[in-house]
Amino acid sequence: MVENIFLALLVTNFVLRSFYSLHMLQLEEYSEKKYFKWIFSHVKRYLINILLVLSLIFYFVNTYIALVFLVMSIYIDLRYFVLVKKKKPLVFTKRLRRLIYISYIFFGIALIWAVQTSSIFSESVLFMFVVFNSFFYFLTNAIMTPIEKLINEYYYKDAKRKIKRLNPEVVAITGSYGKTSTKFYLYHLISEYYKTLMTPGSYNTTMGITKVIREKLDKSHDVFIVELAENDNYGFEKLLDLVNPTISVITSIGIQHFEEFENESNILDNFKKYIKDSRSGKKFVVNFDDENIRKIIKNKDIISCGIENKEAQYRIVDLKLDKDGSNFVLETPNNQKFEFTTNVYGKENVLDLLLAIVTAFELKVPVEEIIERAKNIVKPKHRLEVIRDDTITVIDDTFNSNPKGFKMALEYLSLFGKRRKILITPGFVELGEKEDEEHYKLGKLISKYVDVVFLVDKKRTKKILEGLEDSNFTGEIYTVNSLDEVTEMLKTFLKSGDVVLFENDLPDNYT
Repeated sequence: MVENIFLALLVTNFVLRSFYSLHMLQLEEYSEKKYFKWIFSHVKRYLINILLVLSLIFYFVNTYIALVFLVMSIYIDLRYFVLVKKKKPLVFTKRLRRLIYISYIFFGIALIWAVQTSSIFSESVLFMFVVFNSFFYFLTNAIMTPIEKLINEYYYKDAKRKIKRLNPEVVAITGSYGKTSTKFYLYHLISEYYKTLMTPGSYNTTMGITKVIREKLDKSHDVFIVELAENDNYGFEKLLDLVNPTISVITSIGIQHFEEFENESNILDNFKKYIKDSRSGKKFVVNFDDENIRKIIKNKDIISCGIENKEAQYRIVDLKLDKDGSNFVLETPNNQKFEFTTNVYGKENVLDLLLAIVTAFELKVPVEEIIERAKNIVKPKHRLEVIRDDTITVIDDTFNSNPKGFKMALEYLSLFGKRRKILITPGFVELGEKEDEEHYKLGKLISKYVDVVFLVDKKRTKKILEGLEDSNFTGEIYTVNSLDEVTEMLKTFLKSGDVVLFENDLPDNYT
C-alpha cells in the first residue's frame, strides 16, 4: 500500500518536473545544442532538491521516511519551479504535445516494468527518469528530431506552395536590431492603403513564418511583411526560398547573437550571403549609418537611409527629439523635402521609422498619407514604452536589449531634465564571450545618465558594476537577485517626480 502511494507521488513529481524541463526546452527552440548548454549551466539549480534523492535512497530502506521526503520534494518543485510566474509561459503546440505523449509512453513502460518486477535495477531506472528529468527530455527530443524534421518539411513545402500561388508583394525585414519595430512602423504606414499581413510579435524563424503563411495568409493580402531572424536554425537559405521577397530591409548588423555566431566575422558573413543571394529581392532599403552594413553592401543596388551619414540617399535633417515624440525633415535623392511630426521617440527608433517610410515610398503609398499616418504610429509593446506617466514616469524597454538600443534608452532618459532617473537592468544576454566586455562598457555609459541603478543578478552584472565604479559613479547602486525583489523595494523607494527605466528582462531560461 505504502509503496503504491509512493509510486503515485513519484509519477506526480515526474509530471511536475516535466513541465519545467519542457518549458526550458521550448524556450531554447528545441535545439539540442542550446538545451544541452542550458542543462549544464543550471545543474545546481535543477538538482538543488536533494530531498528527492534522499526519498529515492530511503525507498530501499524505509518507505515511510521515503514518502515524507518525497512529499517535501514535490512541495519544493511546486514552490520553486512549477508555480513560479513565467515571463513566457509554456505553449502547448502540436510539437510539444507529441513530445509529451512519447515521453509519457517511455515513462509508463519504465513504471510498468518497475511494478511488475519490483527489482532494485528496474526501480532505480524509474527513479532516474525523475531525478535526471532534463537529461531524459534531451534524449527524448533527440529521438523525436528526425520525425519533427519530416513533419516540418511537409509544413514548409505546403507554405511554399501557398505563398507562390497567392503571390503577394513580400517585404522582408532583417538585421541584428530593430527588425520588429521597423515591421510595426511599416505595417502602420501602409495598412490603410494595402491589405497587409505582417508576421506577429517576433515570429521570425522558418517554422514560425511557415505557420503564419499556412494559417493567416490569404488571397486578399496585397503585401506580406515578414521579419527574418539572422540566427534562424536553418539559416537564410530556407527563409529566402520560402518568402522570396521583392524588397529587403536591413536595419543593422551587430553583436546581438554573438553567442550563437561565436565571432563577428561569422555574423558579417551571414549577412553577406543574404545580400548576394538572388532570392533576397530586387530592392534593398538599408541603414547607411551602420558601419557594418556599409562594409558588406558594396557592388549592390541599394536605397540608403541615414541620419548621420551624409552620403545616404534619404536623409533626416533638423531632427528634434523630445520625450513625447520627434520632428524632422526628410530629404530625398531628388532634393525634395518633407516635414514629419511623429510620436516615435529615440534616435534609433526614428532611424527604423525612416527605413519604414522609404519602404512605403517604394510600395507607391502616397506621400501625404505616409506623413499623416506617421503622426500616430502604433508601436510594439515593451520597446521604450511609457506605461505610466503621472507623478512617476515608468518606461518599459524589457523586450530585449542591445548596445545601441540601451544607449538610445539612456539618451531618452536625459530628456526628462533634472528629475531623479532610476535604471533597473540585468544587462545583456546572448553575447557569449563578448558579454563581460560589453557589460563593462555599459557600466561606464550608465554612469553618465542615471542617479540610481538596480542591477539584477549579482553574478551576471559584475562587470557593469566594475564599469560604474571605475567611472566614479556618485549615485546609488543596488544589487538584487530578481526583478520581484526590485518591485518590492520600489514600493517604498520611489518619490514623486522619479523616472524609472526597466531595461531588458532575463528570459526564464536565463534565470
